[in-house]
Amino acid sequence: MSWLVAGFVAFQACILLTVNKLVQDDYMDEIFHGPQAREYCRGAFASWHPKITTFPGIYVMGALYGWMRWAAQALFSPLQVDAACTTTYLRSLNMLLSVVCLIVLKDIIATYRKQLQPQLGTKGTCAQRIEVPTHHASVHDTDTAAAGGAAWEAQGLNPGTYEPISHMLHALLLALYPLHWFFSFLYYTDVASLLFLLLAQLQVAKRRHKLAALASSLAILCRQTNAVWAAFLLGQAALAETELEWAPALHGAQHRRRDQRRTGNANRLLDKAQPKTSDSTIAAAAKGAKAAAATATEAVTAATATVEEPISELRVALTRLWRCRKTLVAKLWPLILPPAGFAAFLVSNGGSVVLGDKEAHKVVRHGAQLLYFAGWSALMLWPGLLTSATALLHIRRRRTLVSVVVAAAAVAAAVAIGHLSTMVHPYVLADNRHYVFYLWRRLLGRSANAKYILAPAYAAAWVLLLAGLLRRVSVLWTAGFVACLVVQLLPAWLLELR
Repeated sequence: MSWLVAGFVAFQACILLTVNKLVQDDYMDEIFHGPQAREYCRGAFASWHPKITTFPGIYVMGALYGWMRWAAQALFSPLQVDAACTTTYLRSLNMLLSVVCLIVLKDIIATYRKQLQPQLGTKGTCAQRIEVPTHHASVHDTDTAAAGGAAWEAQGLNPGTYEPISHMLHALLLALYPLHWFFSFLYYTDVASLLFLLLAQLQVAKRRHKLAALASSLAILCRQTNAVWAAFLLGQAALAETELEWAPALHGAQHRRRDQRRTGNANRLLDKAQPKTSDSTIAAAAKGAKAAAATATEAVTAATATVEEPISELRVALTRLWRCRKTLVAKLWPLILPPAGFAAFLVSNGGSVVLGDKEAHKVVRHGAQLLYFAGWSALMLWPGLLTSATALLHIRRRRTLVSVVVAAAAVAAAVAIGHLSTMVHPYVLADNRHYVFYLWRRLLGRSANAKYILAPAYAAAWVLLLAGLLRRVSVLWTAGFVACLVVQLLPAWLLELR
């Protein structure tokens, strides 16, 4: 699919040329970012604009990028440093980074799809260390895996029949996500921040934890709130090491395919060799089977756990995490460093997340941010949520009373949150160049009752998003994700969808 990458590069370049032709001066927040990058280009690293809130990662990158142009231009004719670091030129840095985002997204998709179809002989996780020998496969575990595979097939995810779109095409769809794509043509922190988070995600998926920690640190240097997602990646890595990352149904399908391969290979080996079985061999096999009993039992519980039985999954998780605690610390210690370093910064900065403009970015309790997030996310992801909506309709027919109670509670929670913690930042109303200005005037703040009218939509959005997540990832993964969302969004006064 190299032609897709080439087409994406050409498309991005055309859009950038158009933007630079129409908007040659600093636009919106570029009035802060552009001059600050030029200060760094001059080597004035002690200079800092008081309105800038983020860490200087993007300005260091901008200075290096400008120096490369200055050095190349010096071979032909002298060029002033300021001329080498114009805002129109610095925008091309984000355009190039958006192409790298596309490639990294493709690698992430390919990596996770491969993990859901493991091959025999792959390195085991902590939860796989104690296993039944290949020639003494556990029937109990195989039956459980088959049950999990049936759940996989019920979701339309049978690897034998499911035909996903290509990795690159899937990545291209994500790379064109409007909030990300728009900022590919402005000198903002968004694209670089996202790129380093994606790189960290990719390295976590490949269990390269030191590289993941480095990428997380660079992400924090571009935008400090990425520390929340660095902590999330730490939790995700722990879940991956204990086989608790994916939904139980997907784990069941993994175990089924793995056991089928093992059984087939073991039968072939036995047919060829037929070795004599000594008493010591039988004793060793019995000991191995006994040692595997705990792991097999956990597999049974995890594979049969559903959204309605989170306590079962939590029990398995706590057991595995405790049993693997030493291994987890030995493997994951690099991922602890980025969030720990940011926590130290918070203490030294008086509890404030930002560097400048602290009064306009003070910590508040803005619960409505969680409603806005759900509404926007459901709007962007609606094609992928149709399956979840269908499944919820089936549940409603089977359990009408429970469904009504849950729906009423969700709507009541949305109404209460909207009533108690809807806030509007002065910046939202001050600049009509931001789309949030029009979103607030024409929808969210159109009337005093708008937050109540939209409450059912917010509640439905959250239910669909959670149902969609729980079809693919575990309850613990979902809980960690929601917790990080709350930490990220609840203290933010300013509504900014990006």
